[in-house]
Amino acid sequence: MRVTTASIIGGLACLFANFHPVALAFAPLQPSSPNLHYHKNTQRALLSSSGKPLPSPTLVRAEGGEQDVESSSKSTLLREAIAEFIGTFVIVHIGCGTVCAAIYKSAQVGLWQIAAAWSIAVTIAITTTGHVSGAHLNPAVSIALAALRPSPSFGWGKVIPYCAAQISGAAAAAGVNFVLYRDAIAKFEAAEGIVRGAAGSVASAAAFGEYWSVPCWATALLAESMGTAMLAFVIFSLTNPKNSSMKDNSGWIPPLIGATVGGLISVFAPLTQAGFNPARDFGPRIITALTGWGRAVAMKGWWVYVLGPILGALTGAFIADKILYADD
Repeated sequence: MRVTTASIIGGLACLFANFHPVALAFAPLQPSSPNLHYHKNTQRALLSSSGKPLPSPTLVRAEGGEQDVESSSKSTLLREAIAEFIGTFVIVHIGCGTVCAAIYKSAQVGLWQIAAAWSIAVTIAITTTGHVSGAHLNPAVSIALAALRPSPSFGWGKVIPYCAAQISGAAAAAGVNFVLYRDAIAKFEAAEGIVRGAAGSVASAAAFGEYWSVPCWATALLAESMGTAMLAFVIFSLTNPKNSSMKDNSGWIPPLIGATVGGLISVFAPLTQAGFNPARDFGPRIITALTGWGRAVAMKGWWVYVLGPILGALTGAFIADKILYADD
Protein backbone atom coordinates (compact mmCIF):
# COMPACT_ATOMS: atom_id res chain seq x y z
CA MET A 1 0.00 0.00 0.00
CA ARG A 2 1.49 3.34 -1.07
CA VAL A 3 0.90 6.17 1.37
CA THR A 4 1.41 9.77 0.27
CA THR A 5 1.82 12.90 2.34
CA ALA A 6 -1.42 14.22 0.87
CA SER A 7 -3.33 11.15 2.07
CA ILE A 8 -1.97 11.58 5.59
CA ILE A 9 -2.91 15.24 5.70
CA GLY A 10 -6.33 14.45 4.27
CA GLY A 11 -6.89 11.73 6.85
CA LEU A 12 -5.93 14.08 9.67
CA ALA A 13 -8.27 16.73 8.33
CA CYS A 14 -11.16 14.25 8.33
CA LEU A 15 -10.21 13.07 11.82
CA PHE A 16 -10.18 16.58 13.26
CA ALA A 17 -13.45 17.40 11.53
CA ASN A 18 -15.06 14.40 13.20
CA PHE A 19 -13.67 15.09 16.65
CA HIS A 20 -13.60 18.90 16.59
CA PRO A 21 -15.19 20.11 19.84
CA VAL A 22 -17.56 23.05 19.94
CA ALA A 23 -16.68 24.04 23.49
CA LEU A 24 -14.15 22.86 26.06
CA ALA A 25 -12.84 24.35 29.30
CA PHE A 26 -11.19 23.70 32.62
CA ALA A 27 -9.63 25.76 35.39
CA PRO A 28 -9.32 23.24 38.24
CA LEU A 29 -8.31 25.50 41.09
CA GLN A 30 -10.10 28.75 40.30
CA PRO A 31 -12.41 30.03 43.07
CA SER A 32 -15.95 29.61 41.86
CA SER A 33 -19.62 29.51 42.77
CA PRO A 34 -22.35 28.08 40.55
CA ASN A 35 -24.41 31.25 41.09
CA LEU A 36 -21.76 33.83 40.21
CA HIS A 37 -19.98 34.87 37.04
CA TYR A 38 -16.25 35.44 37.27
CA HIS A 39 -13.87 37.64 35.31
CA LYS A 40 -11.93 35.33 33.00
CA ASN A 41 -8.53 36.82 33.91
CA THR A 42 -8.77 37.88 37.58
CA GLN A 43 -11.26 35.15 38.60
CA ARG A 44 -12.98 37.72 40.82
CA ALA A 45 -16.77 37.80 40.97
CA LEU A 46 -18.20 40.48 38.71
CA LEU A 47 -20.29 43.04 40.60
CA SER A 48 -23.29 45.15 39.68
CA SER A 49 -23.38 48.91 40.20
CA SER A 50 -24.83 48.29 43.67
CA GLY A 51 -21.85 46.19 44.64
CA LYS A 52 -23.74 42.91 44.56
CA PRO A 53 -22.43 39.91 42.61
CA LEU A 54 -23.97 39.42 39.20
CA PRO A 55 -25.75 36.08 38.79
CA SER A 56 -24.81 33.87 35.87
CA PRO A 57 -25.85 33.86 33.08
CA THR A 58 -26.44 37.55 32.42
CA LEU A 59 -25.13 40.43 30.38
CA VAL A 60 -22.00 41.88 31.98
CA ARG A 61 -19.90 44.95 31.33
CA ALA A 62 -16.47 43.74 30.24
CA GLU A 63 -13.45 45.48 28.73
CA GLY A 64 -15.12 45.58 25.32
CA GLY A 65 -18.59 46.56 26.53
CA GLU A 66 -21.69 44.43 27.00
CA GLN A 67 -21.38 40.89 25.79
CA ASP A 68 -23.41 37.77 26.09
CA VAL A 69 -21.92 35.47 28.71
CA GLU A 70 -22.71 32.37 26.66
CA SER A 71 -20.99 33.79 23.58
CA SER A 72 -17.95 34.74 25.63
CA SER A 73 -17.85 31.29 27.20
CA LYS A 74 -17.89 29.58 23.81
CA SER A 75 -14.95 31.69 22.67
CA THR A 76 -13.01 30.85 25.83
CA LEU A 77 -13.88 27.18 25.60
CA LEU A 78 -12.71 26.98 22.01
CA ARG A 79 -9.40 28.58 22.98
CA GLU A 80 -9.00 26.02 25.73
CA ALA A 81 -9.78 23.21 23.29
CA ILE A 82 -6.98 24.46 21.08
CA ALA A 83 -4.66 24.48 24.10
CA GLU A 84 -5.50 20.85 24.88
CA PHE A 85 -4.95 19.91 21.25
CA ILE A 86 -1.57 21.67 21.15
CA GLY A 87 -0.42 20.34 24.52
CA THR A 88 -1.18 16.74 23.61
CA PHE A 89 0.42 17.29 20.21
CA VAL A 90 3.64 18.43 21.91
CA ILE A 91 3.74 15.40 24.19
CA VAL A 92 3.18 12.86 21.42
CA HIS A 93 5.34 14.58 18.83
CA ILE A 94 8.36 14.73 21.14
CA GLY A 95 7.71 11.54 23.11
CA CYS A 96 6.73 9.22 20.28
CA GLY A 97 9.18 11.02 18.01
CA THR A 98 11.95 9.94 20.36
CA VAL A 99 10.67 6.36 20.18
CA CYS A 100 10.68 6.62 16.37
CA ALA A 101 14.30 7.74 16.48
CA ALA A 102 15.17 4.85 18.79
CA ILE A 103 13.43 2.10 16.80
CA TYR A 104 13.96 3.22 13.22
CA LYS A 105 17.31 5.02 13.48
CA SER A 106 18.90 3.45 16.60
CA ALA A 107 19.38 6.99 17.89
CA GLN A 108 19.01 6.21 21.60
CA VAL A 109 21.24 3.99 23.71
CA GLY A 110 18.91 3.23 26.59
CA LEU A 111 15.46 3.52 28.09
CA TRP A 112 16.41 6.42 30.33
CA GLN A 113 17.06 8.69 27.34
CA ILE A 114 13.55 8.01 26.08
CA ALA A 115 12.09 8.53 29.56
CA ALA A 116 13.90 11.86 29.85
CA ALA A 117 12.49 13.01 26.51
CA TRP A 118 8.96 12.19 27.67
CA SER A 119 9.61 14.08 30.91
CA ILE A 120 10.71 17.15 28.99
CA ALA A 121 7.74 16.91 26.63
CA VAL A 122 5.23 16.70 29.48
CA THR A 123 6.85 19.59 31.33
CA ILE A 124 6.80 21.80 28.23
CA ALA A 125 3.18 20.92 27.42
CA ILE A 126 1.91 21.64 30.94
CA THR A 127 3.87 24.88 31.25
CA THR A 128 2.70 26.27 27.92
CA THR A 129 -0.98 25.28 28.09
CA GLY A 130 -1.82 25.03 31.77
CA HIS A 131 -2.82 28.68 32.21
CA VAL A 132 -5.23 28.41 29.30
CA SER A 133 -6.89 25.01 29.73
CA GLY A 134 -5.66 23.48 32.96
CA ALA A 135 -3.46 21.09 30.95
CA HIS A 136 -5.32 17.81 31.35
CA LEU A 137 -3.72 16.44 28.17
CA ASN A 138 -5.02 13.00 29.14
CA PRO A 139 -8.59 11.61 29.01
CA ALA A 140 -7.99 9.62 32.20
CA VAL A 141 -7.15 12.84 34.05
CA SER A 142 -10.21 14.60 32.62
CA ILE A 143 -12.49 11.76 33.75
CA ALA A 144 -10.92 11.70 37.23
CA LEU A 145 -11.35 15.45 37.59
CA ALA A 146 -15.00 15.30 36.56
CA ALA A 147 -15.66 12.43 38.96
CA LEU A 148 -13.69 13.55 42.00
CA ARG A 149 -13.05 17.29 41.66
CA PRO A 150 -15.98 18.73 39.69
CA SER A 151 -16.44 22.49 39.50
CA PRO A 152 -18.67 24.97 37.67
CA SER A 153 -15.89 25.33 35.11
CA PHE A 154 -15.46 21.61 34.42
CA GLY A 155 -17.81 18.67 34.76
CA TRP A 156 -19.10 15.61 32.96
CA GLY A 157 -20.64 17.69 30.19
CA LYS A 158 -17.19 18.66 28.94
CA VAL A 159 -15.41 15.30 29.26
CA ILE A 160 -16.26 13.96 25.79
CA PRO A 161 -15.25 17.07 23.80
CA TYR A 162 -12.17 17.51 25.98
CA CYS A 163 -11.06 13.95 25.26
CA ALA A 164 -11.76 14.48 21.56
CA ALA A 165 -9.36 17.42 21.47
CA GLN A 166 -6.68 15.35 23.19
CA ILE A 167 -7.10 12.38 20.85
CA SER A 168 -7.05 14.69 17.83
CA GLY A 169 -3.83 16.32 19.02
CA ALA A 170 -2.21 12.94 19.55
CA ALA A 171 -3.31 11.71 16.12
CA ALA A 172 -2.02 14.86 14.42
CA ALA A 173 1.37 14.48 16.11
CA ALA A 174 1.54 10.82 15.09
CA GLY A 175 0.73 11.81 11.52
CA VAL A 176 3.60 14.29 11.50
CA ASN A 177 5.95 11.69 12.96
CA PHE A 178 4.92 9.19 10.28
CA VAL A 179 5.59 11.66 7.48
CA LEU A 180 9.01 12.51 8.95
CA TYR A 181 10.04 8.88 9.47
CA ARG A 182 8.22 7.08 6.66
CA ASP A 183 11.43 6.33 4.71
CA ALA A 184 13.19 5.15 7.87
CA ILE A 185 10.19 2.95 8.72
CA ALA A 186 10.27 1.36 5.26
CA LYS A 187 14.02 0.65 5.55
CA PHE A 188 13.56 -0.78 9.04
CA GLU A 189 10.80 -3.10 7.83
CA ALA A 190 12.86 -4.22 4.84
CA ALA A 191 15.91 -4.92 7.01
CA GLU A 192 13.87 -6.88 9.57
CA GLY A 193 11.75 -8.74 7.01
CA ILE A 194 8.55 -7.15 8.30
CA VAL A 195 5.47 -7.07 6.09
CA ARG A 196 3.34 -4.11 7.12
CA GLY A 197 -0.13 -5.27 8.08
CA ALA A 198 0.97 -8.81 8.95
CA ALA A 199 0.94 -10.01 12.56
CA GLY A 200 4.67 -9.44 12.94
CA SER A 201 4.39 -5.80 11.92
CA VAL A 202 3.55 -4.88 15.51
CA ALA A 203 7.32 -4.42 15.80
CA SER A 204 7.26 -1.50 13.38
CA ALA A 205 3.98 -0.06 14.71
CA ALA A 206 5.26 0.11 18.29
CA ALA A 207 6.62 3.63 17.88
CA PHE A 208 3.03 4.84 17.54
CA GLY A 209 0.56 2.70 19.52
CA GLU A 210 1.55 0.51 22.43
CA TYR A 211 1.73 -3.26 22.78
CA TRP A 212 2.44 -5.20 25.94
CA SER A 213 5.23 -7.75 26.23
CA VAL A 214 3.93 -9.44 29.38
CA PRO A 215 2.30 -12.88 29.02
CA CYS A 216 -1.35 -11.84 29.37
CA TRP A 217 -3.69 -8.87 29.15
CA ALA A 218 -4.50 -9.03 32.87
CA THR A 219 -0.91 -8.24 33.81
CA ALA A 220 -0.81 -5.45 31.25
CA LEU A 221 -4.07 -4.01 32.61
CA LEU A 222 -2.69 -4.10 36.15
CA ALA A 223 0.54 -2.39 35.08
CA GLU A 224 -1.28 0.37 33.20
CA SER A 225 -3.69 0.88 36.09
CA MET A 226 -0.95 1.02 38.70
CA GLY A 227 1.28 3.36 36.72
CA THR A 228 -1.58 5.76 36.01
CA ALA A 229 -2.72 5.61 39.64
CA MET A 230 0.70 6.80 40.74
CA LEU A 231 0.69 9.56 38.13
CA ALA A 232 -2.81 10.74 39.09
CA PHE A 233 -1.91 10.65 42.77
CA VAL A 234 0.99 13.01 42.11
CA ILE A 235 -1.10 15.33 39.91
CA PHE A 236 -3.99 15.57 42.37
CA SER A 237 -1.68 15.93 45.37
CA LEU A 238 0.36 18.72 43.79
CA THR A 239 -2.74 20.65 42.70
CA ASN A 240 -4.82 20.13 45.84
CA PRO A 241 -5.50 23.52 47.51
CA LYS A 242 -4.82 21.92 50.91
CA ASN A 243 -1.26 21.05 49.96
CA SER A 244 0.50 23.94 51.70
CA SER A 245 3.90 22.87 50.40
CA MET A 246 2.86 23.95 46.89
CA LYS A 247 1.18 27.22 47.90
CA ASP A 248 4.13 29.39 46.89
CA ASN A 249 5.81 26.80 44.68
CA SER A 250 3.29 26.20 41.91
CA GLY A 251 6.02 26.70 39.32
CA TRP A 252 7.42 23.34 40.37
CA ILE A 253 4.26 21.48 39.42
CA PRO A 254 5.03 20.97 35.68
CA PRO A 255 8.59 19.62 36.16
CA LEU A 256 7.49 17.43 39.08
CA ILE A 257 4.75 15.86 36.97
CA GLY A 258 7.20 15.50 34.09
CA ALA A 259 9.73 13.82 36.37
CA THR A 260 7.03 11.45 37.60
CA VAL A 261 6.25 10.44 34.03
CA GLY A 262 9.92 9.77 33.36
CA GLY A 263 10.30 7.66 36.48
CA LEU A 264 7.20 5.62 35.71
CA ILE A 265 8.33 5.00 32.13
CA SER A 266 11.60 3.63 33.47
CA VAL A 267 9.63 1.09 35.52
CA PHE A 268 6.70 0.15 33.28
CA ALA A 269 7.92 0.62 29.69
CA PRO A 270 9.59 -2.82 29.53
CA LEU A 271 6.19 -4.34 30.38
CA THR A 272 3.57 -2.32 28.48
CA GLN A 273 5.46 0.57 26.86
CA ALA A 274 4.00 2.73 29.67
CA GLY A 275 0.91 4.35 28.19
CA PHE A 276 -0.92 5.95 31.14
CA ASN A 277 -2.83 8.11 28.64
CA PRO A 278 -5.62 6.86 26.34
CA ALA A 279 -5.13 9.78 23.93
CA ARG A 280 -1.39 9.17 23.62
CA ASP A 281 -2.13 5.56 22.64
CA PHE A 282 -5.39 5.68 20.69
CA GLY A 283 -4.60 8.75 18.56
CA PRO A 284 -1.44 7.22 17.05
CA ARG A 285 -3.26 3.91 16.52
CA ILE A 286 -5.67 5.73 14.21
CA ILE A 287 -2.72 6.83 12.09
CA THR A 288 -1.20 3.34 11.88
CA ALA A 289 -4.60 1.94 10.90
CA LEU A 290 -4.69 4.44 8.01
CA THR A 291 -1.10 3.99 6.85
CA GLY A 292 -0.83 0.32 6.01
CA TRP A 293 -0.85 -1.61 9.28
CA GLY A 294 -4.61 -2.04 9.17
CA ARG A 295 -7.13 -2.30 11.97
CA ALA A 296 -6.11 -5.79 13.14
CA VAL A 297 -2.55 -4.74 13.96
CA ALA A 298 -3.14 -1.10 14.83
CA MET A 299 -5.96 -1.75 17.30
CA LYS A 300 -4.57 -4.88 18.93
CA GLY A 301 -5.21 -4.68 22.68
CA TRP A 302 -6.27 -1.02 22.51
CA TRP A 303 -8.85 -1.39 25.27
CA VAL A 304 -6.20 -2.20 27.88
CA TYR A 305 -4.63 1.21 27.28
CA VAL A 306 -8.00 2.92 27.68
CA LEU A 307 -9.53 1.01 30.60
CA GLY A 308 -6.31 0.63 32.60
CA PRO A 309 -5.45 4.35 32.75
CA ILE A 310 -9.05 5.35 33.54
CA LEU A 311 -9.26 2.91 36.47
CA GLY A 312 -5.83 3.96 37.65
CA ALA A 313 -6.53 7.68 37.43
CA LEU A 314 -9.75 7.31 39.44
CA THR A 315 -7.87 5.32 42.08
CA GLY A 316 -4.93 7.69 42.38
CA ALA A 317 -7.14 10.77 42.43
CA PHE A 318 -9.38 9.23 45.10
CA ILE A 319 -6.41 8.47 47.35
CA ALA A 320 -5.11 12.03 47.00
CA ASP A 321 -8.33 14.02 47.32
CA LYS A 322 -10.53 11.78 49.46
CA ILE A 323 -7.98 10.17 51.79
CA LEU A 324 -4.72 12.11 52.00
CA TYR A 325 -6.30 15.57 51.69
CA ALA A 326 -9.79 14.69 52.87
CA ASP A 327 -11.91 17.23 54.72
CA ASP A 328 -11.48 17.01 58.48
